[in-house]
Amino acid sequence: MGKQKLLNRSLLICIAGLILGVIMPSLIPVFAYAADGERKTVVVGWHEEPHYITDEKGRKSGYSYEYQMKVAAYTGWKYECVEGTWSDLFEMLKRGEIDIMSDVSYTEERAKDMLYTSLPMGTEAYYVFVTPDNKEIIPEDLSTLNGKKVGVTVGSIQKEIFEDWMKAHGIEAEIVAVNCDEEEGLKKIGSDYEAFVSMDSYGSPDTAIPLCKVGSSDFYFAVNKNRPDLLAELDAALNNIQNEDKYYDQKLHDKYLKSTETDKYLGNTERAWLAEHGAIRVGYQDNYLAFCAKDKSDGGLTGALKDYLDYASSAFMNQHIDFETTAYPTASDAIEALKRGEIDCLFPANLTSYDAEMLDLVMSPPLMRTAMDAVVRGAVQKEFIQKQSVTVAVNEGNTNYDLFLEENYPGWKRTYYKDTPTGLEAVADGDADCVIISNYRYSNISKQCEKLHLTTVYTGVDMDYCFAARMGEPELYSVLSSITRVVPDAVVNTALTYYSTEDVKTSFRDLIKDNLFLIMAVIAAILMVILVLLLNSIRAERKILEEERLVKDLNKRVFIDPLTAVRNKGAFSDYIQSLQESLDRKEINEFAVGIFDCNDLKKINDQYGHDKGDIYLKAASGLICSVFEHSPVFRIGGDEFAAFLLKDDFENRQKLLGAFEKKSSEICRSAENKWDETHIAYGIACYDPGTDESADETVRRADKAMYENKRRMKEGHQSRVN
Repeated sequence: MGKQKLLNRSLLICIAGLILGVIMPSLIPVFAYAADGERKTVVVGWHEEPHYITDEKGRKSGYSYEYQMKVAAYTGWKYECVEGTWSDLFEMLKRGEIDIMSDVSYTEERAKDMLYTSLPMGTEAYYVFVTPDNKEIIPEDLSTLNGKKVGVTVGSIQKEIFEDWMKAHGIEAEIVAVNCDEEEGLKKIGSDYEAFVSMDSYGSPDTAIPLCKVGSSDFYFAVNKNRPDLLAELDAALNNIQNEDKYYDQKLHDKYLKSTETDKYLGNTERAWLAEHGAIRVGYQDNYLAFCAKDKSDGGLTGALKDYLDYASSAFMNQHIDFETTAYPTASDAIEALKRGEIDCLFPANLTSYDAEMLDLVMSPPLMRTAMDAVVRGAVQKEFIQKQSVTVAVNEGNTNYDLFLEENYPGWKRTYYKDTPTGLEAVADGDADCVIISNYRYSNISKQCEKLHLTTVYTGVDMDYCFAARMGEPELYSVLSSITRVVPDAVVNTALTYYSTEDVKTSFRDLIKDNLFLIMAVIAAILMVILVLLLNSIRAERKILEEERLVKDLNKRVFIDPLTAVRNKGAFSDYIQSLQESLDRKEINEFAVGIFDCNDLKKINDQYGHDKGDIYLKAASGLICSVFEHSPVFRIGGDEFAAFLLKDDFENRQKLLGAFEKKSSEICRSAENKWDETHIAYGIACYDPGTDESADETVRRADKAMYENKRRMKEGHQSRVN
C-alpha cells in the first residue's frame, strides 16, 4: 500500500511538473511584480549554514541564498529574511508566518500544512556521525549501534530516514530528538548521545566524522499553503533555472554541501591496518621522469611521485603514513614484484578493468593524467594524421603503453625495441611510423628528436596513471583511494611541470663528452675569474652565492611555455594561489583577469600544418604581451592564454582593450598568410569582493565572457567586453 501511495505521489508530481514547468511559464510573466508595479516582497526563513552564510563583513552566501537570488532574477522578488533555527522556521511556515522556506524534504504529513515546488532544489545525503575518538561503534559491524543513543533534529526528515534504515538493517538504537541546529547537534555527540544523524557537509574532523550513510532525500522550497500565487511563480522560475543550466543543483552541491574536510580523516579500519602493516611499499618504474625515477645521487625516489607521496604522508589529520619505495627497470618487472608480494602497490599503472581482473589486480582512482603524443618524422607530420596503417615503436616491458595502444589504437602494428632512443632511430629510418610518449617526458628526448628531425603530434587521447594493488586487500585499497582524494591537483601539476625538465639537465653529460677540451678551457677561465673575485671581495662571493640560490629557487617555481616563451599552466596555478593569498591578507583589492582564445587554430593546423599553427600561436602571444606589457601572461591551454591586469594596466584596461582590438585588426589587414593573422576572442572580468569567493571565481567569469565574445565573433558581430 505504501509503495502504491509513493507511485501515485510520483505520478502526481510528474503531471504537476509538466503543467507548472512547461505550460505555466508561457502563461505567467518572467518577472512577477505586484499590481501597482512594485516588486513583490517575499518573507523567507533564514536558517543555519551551509544554506545561509554571513561572513564577518556582512556578505551573504550559501546554497539556499544563491538559489533564492537566481529565483529572484526570474521573478523580480525582493526578500525579507527571518532568522532562526530550521525547526523554529519550519513551525513558522506551518503557521503561515513566513512565505517560503528552503531545504524541506517531502512527506505526506508535511504536505498537509504547506505547498511544495514541482522540482526539487537538490538532494541531501545523511550519515551517522560519531566522535573522532570513538572506539565502540564501527562501520564494519553496524550492530554496534544497538542500544546506543542517536540524536536527530526535531521535525527533520532524518528521523524517518534513520528509522527506515534501522529497520532494513535490524538495528535497535534509541532516537533522541533535539531542538537545535545541525552544528550544535553534532557538538553534543559524546555527552547527550553516542551518535548524530546529519548531512555530511556539517562534519568536522575535530568534532564529528561520518560512520556510514543511512539514506538520501530530495529537498524542496516549501511555500505557505495560503500563497499558491508564489508557488506558481516559483515553479516557473525553477523550470527556467533548469533550462539555463541543468547542472545548477550539482554545482551548488559541490560548492556548499560536499564535505572536503572529512576526506582528510582515515577510518578506524584503515588506521588499524596501517598500525599492523607498517609502511606502504610502493614499487615504481625507473627512468620515467617526470613521473618517477631513482635519484642517481642518493638512490632514492625522485620525480612527481616523490612530491605526491611526501604530501600524502602528512595529509590526513589523524594518521601519518610512511612509504617505502623500490625502483624496477620496467612496468612489467614491477607487476611481477607485486604478484610475488615484494611490494604493496605499484606506480604508474594504466590497466583497464578487464586487464586488471586478468592479473588479479585492482586500480586506484587516477593520481596523475598526461596527454599522449606521437613522435613522427617532421617531413610526414601532416600525412601521419590521416595515415590508416601505422607501425608504432614500443619499449620492451612497457605494459602501460602496450595497454594504451590496445585500448585506443588496436589496429596499429607494434614493433618492440630495447629503449626509447632505439625506437626513435627506427622512426627516423622509416622502420616505424611513430613512438608514443607522454608530453611530460618529451624533454627527455627533445635533443635526439632535434638531431633526427622528429616532431610531435597530439594523439587526442590522455592517459590516467594510477596505483595498482593486489585483489583481496580492501584496507590497502581504501587507504590508496583516500590518498587520491586529499592530494590537490596543484601539487601534481606543479611537480610534473618541474620534473619534466630534469632529464634535460642530465643530458649535458653528452655535451661534455663531445666538447671536452672546449669545456675544460671555459671552466679554467671561469675558475680564474672566480679566483679574482674571491681575492677582491668576500662580500661579492656571498652575493653571488645568494643570487645562485635565488636563481635555483626561481628555476623550480617559474615555468615557461617553450613555444611562446610566456608562463605556462603550472605557473598559472601557482600565480592564482599566490594572488589568493594576497587577497586573503588584504594586500590587494583590485585586479582584472583576461582570457584569450585563438579562433580557428584547429583549422590552420589541419589545412596548413602544425608548424603554421605554432606561428599563429606565437603571433597571438606576441600581440597579447605587447599590449598588456605590464601584466603577467600565461598559456593555459592549446589555444588559450590568460593575463592578470594589475595597477596601471588595471586602471587603463579599457584603453588597452581598444588598443588590442585596433592592433589585431591592423595585423589581420596586413597579413599575407592566414597563420599570420590574429583572430582572438577575449573576455575580461574585474574582481568583485561582493560576488567572487576567490580569484578562481573571477577567472571563471572572464572565461564565460570570452566564450560569449567568441560566439558573437562567429556570428559576425563586433566583439564586446563583458
